[in-house]
Amino acid sequence: MSIMGFIRKYLGKLWVKQVLVFLIVIIYTFGNLFSPLMFSFIIDNLIEGKQITSPIFLFLTNNLGGVEYLRNNLWLAAIVLVLVNVVVGLCIFFRGKLNSEISQQMSQDIRNDLYNNIQLWPYSTLSRSKAGDLIQRCTSDVEVVRQFFSGQLAEVVYAVSITVFANVVLFSINSSLAIYSLVTLPVLFIVSLLFFKSIQKFFTRFDETEAELTTVMQENLANLRVVRAFNREKYEMDKFSIKNKELSKIDFELINHLGFQWGVGGSLSMAQVLLTTLIGIFFVINNQITIGQFSVFISYQSMIVYPVRSLARLLSNMGKMKVSIERLLEILNEKTEDIESGKVLDIKGDIKFSHVGFQYDDGTFPVLKDISFSVKPNETLAILGPTGSGKSTLVHLLTGLLDYTEGSITIDSVELKDIQKKCLRKNVGIVLQEPFLFSKTIYDNIKISRKDADKSKVYAAAKIASVHDVISEFSGGYDTLVGEKGVTLSGGQKQRIAIARTIINDCPILIFDDSLSAVDTQTDNEIRKAIKSLRKKCTTIIIAHRISSAQDADHIIVLENGRITQNGNHQQLVNQPGLYKRIYEIQTAMKEGDINE
Repeated sequence: MSIMGFIRKYLGKLWVKQVLVFLIVIIYTFGNLFSPLMFSFIIDNLIEGKQITSPIFLFLTNNLGGVEYLRNNLWLAAIVLVLVNVVVGLCIFFRGKLNSEISQQMSQDIRNDLYNNIQLWPYSTLSRSKAGDLIQRCTSDVEVVRQFFSGQLAEVVYAVSITVFANVVLFSINSSLAIYSLVTLPVLFIVSLLFFKSIQKFFTRFDETEAELTTVMQENLANLRVVRAFNREKYEMDKFSIKNKELSKIDFELINHLGFQWGVGGSLSMAQVLLTTLIGIFFVINNQITIGQFSVFISYQSMIVYPVRSLARLLSNMGKMKVSIERLLEILNEKTEDIESGKVLDIKGDIKFSHVGFQYDDGTFPVLKDISFSVKPNETLAILGPTGSGKSTLVHLLTGLLDYTEGSITIDSVELKDIQKKCLRKNVGIVLQEPFLFSKTIYDNIKISRKDADKSKVYAAAKIASVHDVISEFSGGYDTLVGEKGVTLSGGQKQRIAIARTIINDCPILIFDDSLSAVDTQTDNEIRKAIKSLRKKCTTIIIAHRISSAQDADHIIVLENGRITQNGNHQQLVNQPGLYKRIYEIQTAMKEGDINE
């Protein structure tokens, strides 16, 4: 999507209201232009008795009783002026109302599309994106677009229409003076265009730096407990201060640039008014124009000068809007994940990996190499390996968060890539290594992905996760509010609630991604016993570091450097040289040491 495509999409559906705004602006323009002409008519034609040459005022005079009658009843002219200004006031009101409706609807649609698009980004895209930058684009950049369409676009239309219509009138009065009144306008227009091109780089730098500042703040707030635990408050304050100082520096450069441009524009505009006034006086003295016509020139000159003077501001805002739209388009144009197409299966849980390999798009070497194993329905597979061996990546392939680059993965003999991802994720439940809880009650957190679950199902899932008794001890029970990201709970409590949240879905495939490491050995044993009761219902994959968490599995594989180095059951692996045996001996010795103490 291009910038024009963006505007057509979000402004196009509101085209009726936008056309009404433009019509109102034109009516408002004519209303403003009429008042000086009315005063000129009163001075020249009614008071001084000069011949009426304007068709409009000739029509009004003939229909309001003639010149003599109007001269003796100037209140009629006053009524006309009042009526015109009432129309102008109504135009201002309806223009503001329609502009607000247009801008608010646009910003609402843009925010919805941005958020929906981000939700459908592939996991790989989300993992390399900065949350602070995305937040800044979805808030500040959308606000820039909203502000432009809330009135600034109408200002551009007004500036063009008032300049065109006013000059048509001025040239009809006296073309020579009209030419003098336009001397500086081309210069001002060219300067404004050059300014428009140069200012965009400042806005880009400002937005990027502001996004970095937002990221610093977001990371700090998200990891506040870590900051406090390691006495990093001073470091974080200094980091924020440096970014804030950098943003202020760019802001000052931007303000100086804007100030210089507005100063030049203001000087040229005032010089134009002065030039028109001096030459206009000379024309009046030499009877080339009347006093009334001179007042029209002065009034119109002021009307023209302000919009042209503000042209630089409007162009700078347009440049800022252009930068913001480009940043928003980076989100909207990002490729989304297709979760709807594909085969919908009644999954049983027969999993097979055949020579599977995976490498990240920006990676230099494979993370997984030649992975082959199979798990039958209702069996349990345990995966062990050192940090960085590829255990979590392997299960991310199974949930479709990442796409394998080599080999084949099948579920119930159907290629994983051919299965609808919505169906896949509905049937493959995963408890992540780092659980995230929403700022809701414990009850709502457990049933968040299964709205139809009643209390009995919630309680049953909590009992399997060995957290029901803990929740019951809270003063609010299941209605206890969980703080943001679960900060009111211990790590083990959060993990068990996350386990219950996954179990409640009755998925035919259940994955524990090192999710038992945050609980103590006794709780780990209780959860594993409860999981055994699920074997008749689902295929279970457990990523673990403890031998105790893996030893009851039907199959155990050991991953090292992205390859399977050992495969068997507990008894087979403890009797053969390798990593599994070494871990078993270390953990057994540690356990015996604890007992002796």
